[in-house]
Amino acid sequence: MSPASVSLVGTDSERRAVLKVWLRQRLIEGKRPRQEWRELLEATWDHLLATEVCELVHEDSVKALAERLIDAALLTELSRPTVVHIAKAVLDELRQDRAPIDRFLPEGAHAKLEAALARPGLVHPDWVRAMFRGEAAEAVLNDALYRALKDFSTILPRLMVKISPVGRFGMLGSAGMFAERLIGELEKRIEPEIRSFLSESSDRILRHAADFTISKIDDPASIEFRANFVRFVLSKSPAFLLGAADDELMADIGAVVELSARHVAEMPELVAEVHRWIDRGFGHAAGKTLAEALEIESRELRPPIDAIADATWPAFAAVLGSPQAQVWMDRLLDELIDEYERVNT
Repeated sequence: MSPASVSLVGTDSERRAVLKVWLRQRLIEGKRPRQEWRELLEATWDHLLATEVCELVHEDSVKALAERLIDAALLTELSRPTVVHIAKAVLDELRQDRAPIDRFLPEGAHAKLEAALARPGLVHPDWVRAMFRGEAAEAVLNDALYRALKDFSTILPRLMVKISPVGRFGMLGSAGMFAERLIGELEKRIEPEIRSFLSESSDRILRHAADFTISKIDDPASIEFRANFVRFVLSKSPAFLLGAADDELMADIGAVVELSARHVAEMPELVAEVHRWIDRGFGHAAGKTLAEALEIESRELRPPIDAIADATWPAFAAVLGSPQAQVWMDRLLDELIDEYERVNT
């Protein structure tokens, strides 16, 4: 039924009811409303790009919104289900992906990555020093050096005996027995000396190792080491790299995110820092249109309007079809009819 025909029949309330039904159908039913939604999105995009940022959003309102969002209870509630559920869903998918990550990099990207890894100063010296610091590094060093020195300690006494007169004239008879006892005694005395040396010198050795590594950090061998590590990661699949990321680990990470969100929200300096970010953003956009602020050089460059319209239309139609929206539209229509009658009386 067209809006022109409803004025010819029924009472005033009946005519209004018919008009309200017509308006709802006109807004969300059929192909025409959907096409108009697509055209509206495109026109809105062009209009927004040509509008100054200060007309689209106000600095004070953005700051007020930021302050309301920085709420410990709100952030905790949002972080708990969002992070855990989304991360678990993504993780479940990645666990099934057994193709190497390298497939996402074309040949040109490989060359640029190799060049980036070879850039001098890429690795900060403090990263190296951190790797050579702590109980774990000392334990690895002590174990490696102990095994090396222990192995060498079994060679050294025999070498000493070999070059001694006893060794040169042959280890026969009592001389041979004496040499064996000498070797055993030397080995027995050397082992505690090795342990004492390591306990007193491991920290100094680690510092020297860190200094040596830093001095060679941009040498070809170090660059190749970095490149080999990245190549190894890229050659593996998400399933391989995430093998240890089980549900229990994700639950622990979710708890960490939840606690961190509350902690960050309660930091007294956070609001001031957010205000500074907003000030910098509005300072950059001062006197500029949205296109200029976003540095969009071509007005012809647009987002995929058709895809966005198709993706957002169901939600838009659901909003307009909701009871709340219907009450709002009915009230507007009543006000429009009342105003029309007032003007024409």
